[in-house]
Amino acid sequence: MTSYLLKRMGLMLITFVITVFLFFVFIKLMPDNVVEGIGDNTWYQTLREKEGWDQPIPVQFAYWVRNIFTEGSFGFSQQKRADVGSYYFSKIPASIQINIIPYFLSIPLAIGLGVLAALFKNKWIDHVISIGIMIFISVPYFVVVVIVQFVFFFQLGWIPSHVVATADQFNSDFWWGVSTYIMPVIVLTIVSVPGLARSVRAELTEQLTQDYMLLARSKGLTLRQATYRHALKNALVPFLPGIFIGIIGVINGGLITERLFRVDGTGKIYLDAFNSTPPDYAMLMLINTFGQFIGLLSGIVGDVSYTLFDPRVRVGSGKIAS
Repeated sequence: MTSYLLKRMGLMLITFVITVFLFFVFIKLMPDNVVEGIGDNTWYQTLREKEGWDQPIPVQFAYWVRNIFTEGSFGFSQQKRADVGSYYFSKIPASIQINIIPYFLSIPLAIGLGVLAALFKNKWIDHVISIGIMIFISVPYFVVVVIVQFVFFFQLGWIPSHVVATADQFNSDFWWGVSTYIMPVIVLTIVSVPGLARSVRAELTEQLTQDYMLLARSKGLTLRQATYRHALKNALVPFLPGIFIGIIGVINGGLITERLFRVDGTGKIYLDAFNSTPPDYAMLMLINTFGQFIGLLSGIVGDVSYTLFDPRVRVGSGKIAS
């Protein structure tokens, strides 16, 4: 296990360096659109000199890495007028606040629906669940959000607001602020369910036809007992890494989600960084670097998690124990 983890960490480091460099190259290929001589561009000249913006891209990358180690900073955002690290990490709680509850609600709900559909395959329960899954997979989720906002706020007036409350609104009326999160939580939970539910149904359906299920039933277990004791555990193993990796989405926020619900989180920062003139290079690099690090780390954690749920799996052995 130790040698396996060291090997994975080494590969992770190599992958991390290569991908961060590629991120840097692609981000730097974006034009800055700054016209010198118009307006006060003192800040532009300062950053250009400090970060080597007039140098070749590999040299700029070396400047960027040097500044991280010498100053402990990923750079300064002229748009936000703050250190990019301090500003970005201060917005993570807002993204987690809107995404964390739907994420954790959607997992058991999706598993439950997938199990139900598999146990009642080709029955009316399976048909109802499958039709619902296909509808929500086929319709882009931002369309669902817009429809819900239009119907339940603008037409029926059943919800207090079509967007979530700001910090000032929370301070003035806490419970009203909490109530503005009900609709986003419900919608985000519903649209997060179909993908996992469909996968669980397919995997569990296959497990229910395996020989060990016939053996379990022949020993007197009911279908429900055999399913929950044996088949479900095997069916969920392939999805565990995805569940771990899904936490990245909770931290990084969602571009569309935060735009539709006016969340002052990390997704909004990402869009603002692209739309500023010049692009907020330092902020874009921090977001991509942080996301890549968490993504690679989650991959390792996800692989190791296999051993927790399936004793046959021995990490690093290259095979599944019989």
